[in-house]
Amino acid sequence: MRNRVLIVALAAVALCGCGDETPVLSKGSADELHVRVAAARTAAADGDRAKTLKALDGLAGQVRDLEDGGSLAAADATALRRGIGRAKRKVREEVVPAPTSTPTPTATPVPTATPAPAKPPGKAKGKPEKGPKGKKGKGG
Repeated sequence: MRNRVLIVALAAVALCGCGDETPVLSKGSADELHVRVAAARTAAADGDRAKTLKALDGLAGQVRDLEDGGSLAAADATALRRGIGRAKRKVREEVVPAPTSTPTPTATPVPTATPAPAKPPGKAKGKPEKGPKGKKGKGG
């Protein structure tokens, strides 16, 4: 099915030089157009929607340049643009865009608090030890 997606554009390119107007497309320019069509066809066959549309945009730009330069008849340029437009619609309908990769969230390590060291049992400096019921111990 994808191989047929761009057949319209290929047929339109085959029309080059068939118009009634004076300009005739040179063989080199026709070959360049065919190369662009082949690139679009390959991208479509690979299922690369973005690359296919980009190739068709390049083809449309080349058609415009050839027409502006006087080497492509207006009727041929119109037929090509029509074919390119049809091919773009087909691509948007039939070629599924490649899924975008979403980064998998990674767990961020949370620093844990280190507990303060316990005070060793014993006397506190500078304070006398108290005996039972808060009385000072008897000493000598």
